[in-house]
Amino acid sequence: MVTVEQGARLILVTAERVRQLARSGWVPKPEKGLIPLVALVQGYIRFLKDEDRRSSKSAADSRVRDARAKEIELKIARDQRELIPTEEANAFVSRVFGHAVSRLVGLPAEFTRDLNERRRLEIAIDAIRNEVADLIREFDFASERRGGDLAPGGEGNP
Repeated sequence: MVTVEQGARLILVTAERVRQLARSGWVPKPEKGLIPLVALVQGYIRFLKDEDRRSSKSAADSRVRDARAKEIELKIARDQRELIPTEEANAFVSRVFGHAVSRLVGLPAEFTRDLNERRRLEIAIDAIRNEVADLIREFDFASERRGGDLAPGGEGNP
């Protein structure tokens, strides 16, 4: 048996903290100012272990709440048409550019019958097609690296 003050000093807390632990049932209540030393130490250890469990549980709960909040934010953004799946965006871009390229390929024949002029137009159109293809590849790699930034340089359009 030790006094509350002695027990508090042994477990590195105040005497008032020992009394709080006793009121909350972690350690036995002092009788005539004395408390069993072993029961005090074991009760304090049980209290500390329970605090660890509660803090790790609350941290896990916090992560779950954060994940749910993110999921809700994404759902709202999608519902408000501020967000579309990557596959849909890629399909849209592919369809639009595919149509534009097919129209551009036929343009020299529609524009002139002069084979020299037609060849000059084909060379210019091929250069544009190659630039667009390079940009699409660059955007695709940038998107993978930076989580969806639109510009390959990270700022505006190239």
